[in-house]
Amino acid sequence: MEEIVAVKSYVEDLFRYLDTFENNYAEFKTEAFLQTYNGIGAVFSALRKQRDNAVDLDQYLLDKIKQAPLTSSDLRQLTIQVLVTFFESEADIDGQSNKAYSYCRGLRPVKRDVTFFEGNLAPLLFHEGALNLNFLLNKFFLREIGRYLNTFGKPVQEHFSPEAFNSLNETLKFVELERRRQALGEDRLQDRSSLEFQLRGVDAFTKLAQKNSLADKYLTEWAYISKGSFWNSVKAFFSELGSKFRGAFSSSRYFRLVMTQRNPAYLFYGLIIVVFIAAAIYVPMKWQSYEQQKLEQLRERSEQIQRGGGR
Repeated sequence: MEEIVAVKSYVEDLFRYLDTFENNYAEFKTEAFLQTYNGIGAVFSALRKQRDNAVDLDQYLLDKIKQAPLTSSDLRQLTIQVLVTFFESEADIDGQSNKAYSYCRGLRPVKRDVTFFEGNLAPLLFHEGALNLNFLLNKFFLREIGRYLNTFGKPVQEHFSPEAFNSLNETLKFVELERRRQALGEDRLQDRSSLEFQLRGVDAFTKLAQKNSLADKYLTEWAYISKGSFWNSVKAFFSELGSKFRGAFSSSRYFRLVMTQRNPAYLFYGLIIVVFIAAAIYVPMKWQSYEQQKLEQLRERSEQIQRGGGR
């Protein structure tokens, strides 16, 4: 009984944080909110065996949810829909503790959980000004959406093709990348056969980062793009250029992908190489000509001085 009282106090705190986020964001404590959310979710598995507590918590959640419109803010909608869906999936084994979930599900434009998460909840993270531009909240809920889809949706395809990835909309691209990081590890760029390595090879991440600042933040944090000084960029350019050409010819399939998506880029690379080669030839020749000109001027000056001295 003491345990369920503690969980209810966490629920009370959670909804107080939601009110603060909506009405007085300057006082909103992100870390405290996330700790409270995680504290509630931590008991879901245990409630599978504590059926009376599960039913009690379910009713308490429902009462709190009904106190305000679910769409009062993007944070409220994300928090409640994700939380109650996990609750139903992890704690409800007999259909007796799913009232909060059923109520929220009834307000959805689509009923299937996976479809709703991908098509309705995930886009909330990427609309303009999402979550008051709170990147910590954004990352958390992208992870939660990815965790739910990995646990209760279709398994991640390790050999997901670049063509299939490019066919996704921007939101689902980030959902896919997050799911892969959770399921396959965060060092995907080290695997030359991975989707992530191939996407970086054709500058897909750079293009994606240019869409908006949120995309740039994610890809920078994941180290899928890097930022440094000008000279580091120059060094990285030539290093990556060599690896791209080597990688492009490593397999016929990847070569076709590169040539279909990166023709303008390779033309640009080719022009850059030509410019540098021309500069490497032209500058020494120009310098030699300059030195020769100066030498001739010195000789003429010397002869003038000698003629003047003879008089």
